[in-house]
Amino acid sequence: MFIESVHNDIIKLIVSLKEKKNRDEKSLFVVEGFKQVSDIPKDWKIKFVLSTEKYKDFVADKKYITTEKIFKKISDTKTPQEILAVVEKKKFDKENVLLNKGIFVVIDTLQDPGNIGTIIRTAEAFGCKGIFISKNSVDVYGDKVIRSTMGSIFNIPIIQECDIVSLIYKMKQKQINTCAFSLDTDNSLSKFKFKDNTAIIIGNEGSGINKEVLDIVDNKIKIDMWGKSQSLNAAVACSVAIYEVSKQLNGK
Repeated sequence: MFIESVHNDIIKLIVSLKEKKNRDEKSLFVVEGFKQVSDIPKDWKIKFVLSTEKYKDFVADKKYITTEKIFKKISDTKTPQEILAVVEKKKFDKENVLLNKGIFVVIDTLQDPGNIGTIIRTAEAFGCKGIFISKNSVDVYGDKVIRSTMGSIFNIPIIQECDIVSLIYKMKQKQINTCAFSLDTDNSLSKFKFKDNTAIIIGNEGSGINKEVLDIVDNKIKIDMWGKSQSLNAAVACSVAIYEVSKQLNGK
């Protein structure tokens, strides 16, 4: 089917998915770019694919073609790649995810899409078992987050809108050691011995982890730094933590 108007219902749907409330209501999100669309795993349901004539031979169960002009209007990138997919969200059960053994990541009130995306990409790369994101964090299904994950979002369970305090208590019940990364401690990352089941907790870019969370975690840990900087970018800090924990647990 060829779409010639921005008033077409398919185009209207795609535009509406730029807003979180519509993504939540319809349980859909947009993935843009040839590689990103091509790499969507088969166990994720693609609602439809939209492209220009450039990708007319791209195989999909449901496919629409439109003009370069229309695609440019609906794209979130300065140089559109002329192909996108509308994908159904996948829901993960918290209890089932916590049955896994290994490393978990808990994100408390992060607002930067690039930081969230980088953390998802790093967590997936090092074999983390799940990511839990607080209610006040940025939506992982926004375009900027999707792009920055480089496809990793499809390969690791992610649960949003979490009450972090109740999650920490649940993790304690399941013998998952909860480790908050904070400057307010003498515990050094390089010297700390992690348990087989560990949750890495990272806080807000400016204010860090909420006090009510810090008050109940098993351990507070700081990353060793020898320069003049007093803190690290949230995604960098989380990546360093994931690497160190993974090296300890997987290097046995």
